[in-house]
Amino acid sequence: MNKTTVVLVTAALAGAGYVGVNYYVNDQIEQAITQKIAGFEADTGLDVDFASSSVDLLTRDVEITQLQISSLAQNVPMFTIDKLNIAGYEQNKISPLTELEFVGIKLNSKADVFSQGTSPELLAATYHVKTSFSFDEASGDSEFALMALADELVQGDFTISLGNSKKLMEVSLAASKLDSQTLSLEQELQLQSQLMAAMQSLQFKSLALTINNQGKLSEFIESELAQQGMTLADFRAAAAQQLQMMFLPQEVQQAINDFALGMNTLSLSITSTHNQNFMALSQQLPVAMSQDPELLAELIKVEANGK
Repeated sequence: MNKTTVVLVTAALAGAGYVGVNYYVNDQIEQAITQKIAGFEADTGLDVDFASSSVDLLTRDVEITQLQISSLAQNVPMFTIDKLNIAGYEQNKISPLTELEFVGIKLNSKADVFSQGTSPELLAATYHVKTSFSFDEASGDSEFALMALADELVQGDFTISLGNSKKLMEVSLAASKLDSQTLSLEQELQLQSQLMAAMQSLQFKSLALTINNQGKLSEFIESELAQQGMTLADFRAAAAQQLQMMFLPQEVQQAINDFALGMNTLSLSITSTHNQNFMALSQQLPVAMSQDPELLAELIKVEANGK
């Protein structure tokens, strides 16, 4: 057998092995997904169906296609999802980066929950949602990001960065391992206490929010207001009045007013100037916003823009 033949045979065996292992892993993944869905159905009273699932052996990314979520009380889907992608998930550890993406969500106008009072624009839109969570074990820093898009209407992006989150990750991982077990009342209370303590020790680092018109946001809002007997002018006046009663930085109030006028974009970012935990910061912010602008500037840096 010459070298070329050996290479070809080796490649063929490797390919066959990959296909075989891939088939086995996909079968295992589908069983795991089916088990998770059964738990979700038991908790929510909803029925979930999907056409297929697959996993990439190299990246461990999971793809689930053609999902239908229905109410057990009605034999029609509430909404459908073309594809669900899961990347970076690891069962027994906190992954450095985990992503969850819902592609092509569509609401069903025949479902009872959407048959009355839901705008035609919302029923006609196709939605996309993507979340990601990153965690740096060395520093304890973490970041959660969310993107939600309604085609031709609006896109929203939200990001929050936290410090000192290692303890929360450890407790969350321990809780996930206990998920399938029946816990005693004492165990549940202990777990809740650990979660609360871990959350209170989190340090706020930064937050960012953006809203962008995707083409028809102004028309949609105007249509919604008309059904309530209001005009855009009424809405803008009411928004300005409400903002005056709220303890918000002037930059934020101005940005929201500008967005109400232009219905184009709104961006907001808040950065902590000190490494304070949530509890300490939440105690100081209300007083600072209502009574002490100088203290507010010492606690957080605020940037906002609207048009």
